[in-house]
Amino acid sequence: MGRLQQPTKASVCIVESLNFFDEDTYKEGEIISRTLRLSGKRPHYSYVRTRDELEALLAEFGQSDYRYLHISCHGNINEFYVTTEMIAAEEFAHMLAPHVKGRRVFLSTCLATNSVFAKELLLKSGCFSVLGPAGKINFDDAAIFWTAFYHCRFKQNPKSMKRKDVEDTAALCANLVGEQFRFFYVDDGKVRTKLLGKAPPNERRDD
Repeated sequence: MGRLQQPTKASVCIVESLNFFDEDTYKEGEIISRTLRLSGKRPHYSYVRTRDELEALLAEFGQSDYRYLHISCHGNINEFYVTTEMIAAEEFAHMLAPHVKGRRVFLSTCLATNSVFAKELLLKSGCFSVLGPAGKINFDDAAIFWTAFYHCRFKQNPKSMKRKDVEDTAALCANLVGEQFRFFYVDDGKVRTKLLGKAPPNERRDD
């Protein structure tokens, strides 16, 4: 018999997956987790390599009291990648949907924060919002953006993130690193999107 979902708290669950050759250098999720601990938060960090591990982590997240899911992995407009395999964007949305009702999803994934994925997830899950980079982004810029975003957001309000607060803080931090982010949310039964931040000067990270 499954456990009943607990009331959630303003804590971040971070799941990360990279190519084998990236693992020693580019674990931005681990950096974000350490920074959150410095701020007195209690993030959970998991590194996964397979689809089965990801599905198991998502199931535990859904039953946990963590309110925010942060996913750091490679991707493109059609797919998300864990270390050993590719997951189509629509399929990835279906994997997340049962576990993110009443929560917010943050994606640190090149190109994958698009309307197809976001609409599929938001309309079928009860998820509050999806935020992620609009295009390709350097690992260092991504780490700085997310570290600054969580730090500023929780410093202002350690107990919750309202939609306008997420939008305003994301726009500020996007301008800090000179990148653009897409913010998707549901309003009046429809998925809305906003492009936040200045246009990047070039496209630099090749996923």
